[in-house]
Amino acid sequence: MTETYIITPDYNGVNFLEKYFSSLFSQTYQEFKIIFVDNSQTSESFDFINKNYPSRLSNQIIYIKNPENYGFAKATNIGIKKAMDDPECKYVVCLNNDIYAESTFLEELIKCAKKNYKTGSVQSKMIWGQYPELIDSVGIEYSKNGLGFNRGAYEPVEIYNLEEEILGCCAGACLYKRTALEDIEYNKEYFDENFFAYYEDIDIALRLQFAGWKSIYCPTSIVYHYRGGTGGTFSSFNVYYSGRNYTYTFLKNMPGTTFLKNLHLVIFAELAQILINILRKKPVILKAKFDAYRNFFKMMEKRKNIKKINKKIESLFVLKWRPKSSDSIKSL
Repeated sequence: MTETYIITPDYNGVNFLEKYFSSLFSQTYQEFKIIFVDNSQTSESFDFINKNYPSRLSNQIIYIKNPENYGFAKATNIGIKKAMDDPECKYVVCLNNDIYAESTFLEELIKCAKKNYKTGSVQSKMIWGQYPELIDSVGIEYSKNGLGFNRGAYEPVEIYNLEEEILGCCAGACLYKRTALEDIEYNKEYFDENFFAYYEDIDIALRLQFAGWKSIYCPTSIVYHYRGGTGGTFSSFNVYYSGRNYTYTFLKNMPGTTFLKNLHLVIFAELAQILINILRKKPVILKAKFDAYRNFFKMMEKRKNIKKINKKIESLFVLKWRPKSSDSIKSL
């Protein structure tokens, strides 16, 4: 029986696995198992694990091979469900495959999670691997115009050193309590599988807040994220899913009063995404928006089933159009 499970979806990420596994097996806290959910169409990641960690396979590494690329949301759900088969599981740690973790990463996350029973998620300090003088993410920000941001992205690594409450976690490196995930589960899903990839962590952050769960930033839990390692930073894939899921998120989650007060900002943000991506020669943004509104009623049905205990969630929203670098905005 194991208390902590690390869930890592993989898609052609074999080049990152040496650093990923070596950092995890050097942790000061070792009472964990890794559920490695492989979306790749090759066997390279499995071959690497089998060659380098044969004694840990089925013991500390649970390998799951998907028949096709299910995307981040569904692959992570598969891992979560497997973890929850163990009644001793208390903590689910989401961790990207292009991560290198400092040795106290897990120990500090769990310490923080234990401080308050209403803490539903805990965010690590994510440093940009390629440029370690800069922050990658210290949580999620959600703007009144519907745009989602990585909090602290591209700011100096020396700052954000205080433990504090945040809106929610970037799922690249964070912990969710089992009880919190079970509380917001809908239709046997934790992350919304309609999102496939991008904004799914903003969606789950909002749902946890609505349900009354707090999210805490833990600055002593540190990882290095090699941004764009397996998904790219600007591609048609990125543009499509970011653009579509931006719309899904505000349709599904934005409080009605917030939406009405800021309708002009939301419309402007929608139009700006289309214009910017057309200028970038990414016409796939048009399909993204078409598909988003084509699923309007599906999002409305999900909206009705969100548990809404926290009536003051709008107080956690910001008004922001871009971070220090436009590359870290999740919808443009």
